[in-house]
Amino acid sequence: MKIVPLSPALGAEIRGVDAARPIDGPTFSAIVEAWHQNLVIVLRGQNLDEDGQVRFAERFGELSPIHTSHHSDTNKAVMYIGNRKKDGKIIGALPLGEMHFHSDQCYQERPAMGTMLYSIEVPAEGGNTLFANGYKAYEALPSEVKEKVRERKAVHVYDYDGGVVERRNMVAPDKGISFAHPVVRTHPATARKSLYVNRLMTHHIEDLAHEESERLLALMFETIERPEFVYEHRWRVGDLVLWDNRCTLHARRDFDPDERRWMRRVTIKGDVPR
Repeated sequence: MKIVPLSPALGAEIRGVDAARPIDGPTFSAIVEAWHQNLVIVLRGQNLDEDGQVRFAERFGELSPIHTSHHSDTNKAVMYIGNRKKDGKIIGALPLGEMHFHSDQCYQERPAMGTMLYSIEVPAEGGNTLFANGYKAYEALPSEVKEKVRERKAVHVYDYDGGVVERRNMVAPDKGISFAHPVVRTHPATARKSLYVNRLMTHHIEDLAHEESERLLALMFETIERPEFVYEHRWRVGDLVLWDNRCTLHARRDFDPDERRWMRRVTIKGDVPR
């Protein structure tokens, strides 16, 4: 097994591992350590069916069931994302367009610890995924902002029926699924602090005036999305990517809707953010 960094911001490619085959304990421990250290890990050239991806993902923890109709017919922990059609209708979740930075399931009491995405079809151009380093974003905040948000919580909201992909279409907390979590969370494995707010799903900071909440959120969003804190992944067929939702955010680039993009996703259940 070889670990190759992908960018100064975050990310590493793991070579020499076939996720479809049994992986011994020491090798898997090394994979987990690489994940914790690099936040996003990429295994290229994988040949995984649905069951194989589920087996590999379950090594990291309990999987979360899908809360929409886009789950697999054979496994409710598997979601398909993309723009394939059946009988003239798109059958995948979140099929088209750019998608703002977010953390998966941050609107639930126990958000996803990790998300594992496997590429089956990719467009010739576009559809890249951007990953942002929440550790670096927190460390870059001015000290007075760190103090201002240190003990505060932010309310996150999402509307499954709406399939929201940009902030301007965000619904009010009472119109979707919502939960409040610390603005700054501590990773249980690394003990490092990370910003845990995002442009797509964070509605407001609790116990602050609207203007102050908006000002602080805007500053944090801009910090999170600074280019030096972001790795852009250009997908190839057979890529298996696992990211740590406790300390990363991700976004999607736009792509030609006439080209196919088809991904298989599973999420690994996390604990309550602290």
